[in-house]
Amino acid sequence: MVGATIVADPTTVHREAELAWSGVTGRISYLGPVRGPARPGDLVGAGRLVLPGLVNAHTHAGMSLLRGYSNEEPLHRWLERVRAFEVRMTRADIRAGLRLSLVEMIRSGTVAFADMYLWDSGLLADVHDAGLRVLAATAVFGYDAVAYPAASPQTGAQVLDGTPALAAEFAGDELVQVTFGPHAPYTCGAQLMADVAGRAARHDLAVHIHLSETARELAESRERHGCSPIELAAWTGLLAGPVHIAHAVHPDDDDTARLAARGVTVAHCPVSNLKLGAGIAPVPQYLTRGVTVGLGTDSMASNNTADLFEEIKTAALVARGVAQDPTAVGAADALRMATQGGARAFGGRLSGRLAVGEPADLVLLDVTAAHATPMPDPVAHLAYGARGADVTDVVVAGRPLLVQGRLTTLDEDGIRDEANQRVARILGQAD
Repeated sequence: MVGATIVADPTTVHREAELAWSGVTGRISYLGPVRGPARPGDLVGAGRLVLPGLVNAHTHAGMSLLRGYSNEEPLHRWLERVRAFEVRMTRADIRAGLRLSLVEMIRSGTVAFADMYLWDSGLLADVHDAGLRVLAATAVFGYDAVAYPAASPQTGAQVLDGTPALAAEFAGDELVQVTFGPHAPYTCGAQLMADVAGRAARHDLAVHIHLSETARELAESRERHGCSPIELAAWTGLLAGPVHIAHAVHPDDDDTARLAARGVTVAHCPVSNLKLGAGIAPVPQYLTRGVTVGLGTDSMASNNTADLFEEIKTAALVARGVAQDPTAVGAADALRMATQGGARAFGGRLSGRLAVGEPADLVLLDVTAAHATPMPDPVAHLAYGARGADVTDVVVAGRPLLVQGRLTTLDEDGIRDEANQRVARILGQAD
């Protein structure tokens, strides 16, 4: 890549710069001033903005077939409707939804995603073949609960027993990591959470869980357990090891200190939380107290898109509006959450920045359009003006997944056609 403006991280911008990487190691070998004219095969950076690949810190990629299925209902009713759809989804349906999400994520600049849904060897292989990175947790809703009855007969107990073996199967895979996935305290209970904490410690695996998403969840946890969901997780030992929390919209008085002290990563999902009326996470408080925050889209059922640029802008603006303070969350803060913050959940494999020796995970944006003109501050443009549709090229581990708007690893037309056919069948079954 020669002659581009390169945002190496939210505080470091190189103009008219060069970026090179090794196709063998998949790592960046040079970042600095242009060393000479572009050679055949080099990407020409004129009119392009380069940034670290975005990390979706929380989603349910297999749910993209539910996009737009329920739009104006409170969370508890929304969950009931979504569940009624999910129980009719076969494994092939979930695979079709996953592949549709992979297309959308690549096209909008995502290079890695933390996911909780149904996962098995074949579905993980699909992500590997597409070239994205995944931190995958198979959702558990209780020991006896069969989460996806039309797709897999496994109970929660069987999923927990099989998770270490699934993780071991992909232990040498650079793109795939497996974690435990207890859904939430209100579905799993304290005993299962404590069990997961012990299993995670024995097998050196992380945990991905939903905590404190709504005020109702917080109130019911206080009534049932005498504490917040986050304090309950600490009490069960779940926060003793690497844990990644989705939402954390409603922390109790001491929860922020707990999260900061334990090195927990939090996935802030502003668009989903707003759409479902769940509330607004206290992100400025988290950042000030040293909590690592990433940005997630949540599922396409609660968001409608996988475009992380929407999350970047929303995260910054909503925090400012709530605080009535234009400095509450700055452009650099929001971009850092979408890159370095989410990368922290991957346990050291990713940094979320562009530097020599780091993985060549990068995104190129077209900045020649009217909405990018003028562009005095590239970081501000990424936070407030950029769109997923601006993405022209995506590289993960040195492998091009999108080249001048063309997907190299996925058949988009075929994937979209299959998704539409499967949705039609599922909705027909409900009639």
